[in-house]
Amino acid sequence: MKYVNPYIIQAYLTCPREAWLEYHSISSYQDQSLLILGRLIHETSYKRDKKEVLVDNLLKVDIVRDELVAEVKKSSRHKKAAYMQLAYYLYYLKHEKGITTKGLLLFPKERKREEVVLTEELEKEIEKLLGDIENLVQKESPPLPRKTRYCKKCAFYEFCYADDGE
Repeated sequence: MKYVNPYIIQAYLTCPREAWLEYHSISSYQDQSLLILGRLIHETSYKRDKKEVLVDNLLKVDIVRDELVAEVKKSSRHKKAAYMQLAYYLYYLKHEKGITTKGLLLFPKERKREEVVLTEELEKEIEKLLGDIENLVQKESPPLPRKTRYCKKCAFYEFCYADDGE
């Protein structure tokens, strides 16, 4: 596995089970209220920018602005995962397209932004992450559910805990 859908990177850092499910085309409940809210925020924010640029049918860059690419997120709750997803965009663009650029994480509801620069250390972290994900997705079945503070709001909650009695 050389490259994966960038969402798998973000999912892996939040919940390896979700990453396995998404990789194997088991999609979450798309009408879940928080997913709908995230799509709405994405559609209504930064209207003057060029949005959703598809690269090699793999990366869907939220915004291309001047000399940078940006990722819009509903909140900074999963900031590390969003940071690594954007770093992966930069990694892919550099290694597959010869484009060296900066990234910008945007959290419009919080009025926050964070610059992402692809360093050698970050490239090594991305490469390790890709190896870890490859090991995970090659397994016959997903990891067992492991309850975290994020589970209750996850679009896979019912899939993971339908028989949980809650």
